Order: sequence, then C-alpha cells, then structure tokens
Amino acid sequence: MDLDTLVRGGAGRGDYSHLLPFAWMLPTYYAAPAGKVIPSSGAPLLQLPDPDLQARAQRLLNVLYWTAQRHANLDGMVDEQTLKVFLAPEFLFRKGAQAATAATDAGFGAYPESLRHELAGALYSAINGTPLFKNWLLVAGSLCASLTQRRGLLNSILVLRGQRAQMDASPPYVLLEKLYRPRLDDAAAARLADADQSLASRYALDPEQSLDNLIRWDGMMLGVELGLDHGQQTLRNDMNYLGRVLGPEVPGLDLQLIASCGTSIIDPSCAVRGGGLVVLADGQHTASQASIEPRFQIGRHDAQRGVLVPLPSSDIVFSELPRGDDYQIDYMRGRYAQLGRRQGVWSCKAKIPLQA
Repeated sequence: MDLDTLVRGGAGRGDYSHLLPFAWMLPTYYAAPAGKVIPSSGAPLLQLPDPDLQARAQRLLNVLYWTAQRHANLDGMVDEQTLKVFLAPEFLFRKGAQAATAATDAGFGAYPESLRHELAGALYSAINGTPLFKNWLLVAGSLCASLTQRRGLLNSILVLRGQRAQMDASPPYVLLEKLYRPRLDDAAAARLADADQSLASRYALDPEQSLDNLIRWDGMMLGVELGLDHGQQTLRNDMNYLGRVLGPEVPGLDLQLIASCGTSIIDPSCAVRGGGLVVLADGQHTASQASIEPRFQIGRHDAQRGVLVPLPSSDIVFSELPRGDDYQIDYMRGRYAQLGRRQGVWSCKAKIPLQA
C-alpha cells in the first residue's frame, strides 16, 4: 500500500465513536489437539480441506456466535456508532504435534501456505452473511503456515470486517504477516517447536515488509500487531516513520490491537494518539506459570507521560465458555483445567469512547 492510499484512502464513514471489545482467553503456548468440533450456538458449518484447521476454525466461529448471543444486551451492541471488536490470541491456528506429518509440515505446527486464504474466505463468508456481526471487527488470532519456496514460517494475522451500512473501497479482510519470523532451518528443532513454541527462539526481521500492520478502514487508522512485533515497537516505528515523511499530514493511530502469546502491553510500543485505546489478548500459559491464566489488557495511552493507563478492573467482566470440544481445547492433557484455570471471553460492561 502506498503512503497516499494509507493516509487519505478509504472513503469510510469514520463515524465510530465507541468501542465494545471482546477477547478470547485461550492458552496457546503449547500445541493442543484440535478435538472434534461441531457447529454450536447457531454458527454455520465451515468446510475446509484440512480437518485440523476446520476443527479450530469451527471452534472460533462457535465462540464468536456464543459471544454475540451472550452479550446481546450490552450497551453498544446494536449501536451503529459502536465498533465491536473480537480479538483472539496468537497461535490460535497451529497444528497439534500429533497432526503434523513430514510430508506436509515445515515444523511449528504449520499448515500449507495456501490454506491461509481458504480460512480467511470461509470465516469472512460466515460473518458477512449475517447482520449479527454488523459493525464488528474480527481479529482471528494468527495462523502458522510453511513457506513453499524456502525453509521458513509465516505467522499471519487474519483481520476481517462484518457487515457495514456502507462499506468503503478497502478489502473486506486482510492477512498481515509477522515481521519478526522464527527461523526454522533445522528440521529436528522445527519438529520440537511443534509442541513448545519457545523452542523456536531464533528470529529475524523480514526486510521486505514495511507499514504492513497499518489498516485504513471505516475512516479510521488501525494498527494490528503480534506479540514479538509489539515488543520490537513495529507500529510505533511505523508511525514515527510516517511522521518524518509526511509531517503534520499523517493521521494519528485510532486503535491498536495486539494478538500475543507471551507479551504484555509495553509503554514505549504504544502507537495510538494520546487518549487512544490499546487492547491485547494473550495466549501464554506454561508449566512454569501454572498459576497464571492468559492475560487480557486494555488501556488508554497517556502521551504526555508515555504510559498506558489501564481501564479499571471494575469495568471488565469475564464469561466462562461451556465445557467440551465445541468451545474449549484440551490443554496440557487436561492439567490446565485440573488447576482450575478457565477458558472464556473478556469484555467491557458497556461501550467505551474510542478517544478520551
């Protein structure tokens, strides 16, 4: 995308004044089996060529429909000026180690590269075909895919829009690539990393990507990051670069969304304008942190002090998902549940202003 399109493009209405965030609390640090998942909560049946991917995508759709129904009476749900955002954690789509085969997988539980677009198309059809998700934005975590031409891994964020009263000219969904990619050039190490993502510890910046995490939609400037990219201040660096090139013409970032597995919001990485919102859904839960559930964070950027001010915990509510494969994963062979850890959806109790 060229700079002119990024800054001035998208003839969106730009009339969202409030946000209603939802974040799926789901541990994704260790690979987990896909399970047997059927459509639930009124979600349509997805059809994908890979059974493992289909099960995980169907569960996402079930949780999304469950969330919309469970919170149907929240302030802002039917408000045309409130953007509903559903944010899933990083590594949501990563094969369990037992599902990987040497013939099809490059390590780290990766799917074939072509399945990224099939998944995005199927999810978009499912949410765009119903007014239930009008004025929604779905950040469907990330999908790990193997590069076909060279050894390596793509970690792609899927970002999709539901229905709008009037769609702008921008694409209805996008795939954004993680800028800092794991290097999996050792086959044995790659297979070990299928089960434990911390073993893929060598990362390199892709020099071909620039400004790839910025989206101009609905008259807004959105920034979407994965965890390591947030730690490396990719969005903050992008906004600083735009400021140097375009000067006062560059718009501020209206909303920053982070799908993470092991990262918290970092003050120097906040890229939104002063008073803007930063939201993070995390997927980390490790054996060494058995007492800690994955994080949900939301706050406003205080530009003068350079810090994020968290929203009061009294403004946030957690709803536990129904048990069983249709809504939850069997994490750490049942140990996660035995420890009393939950899987569910975080939300605010009511819509909140996008800008303070």
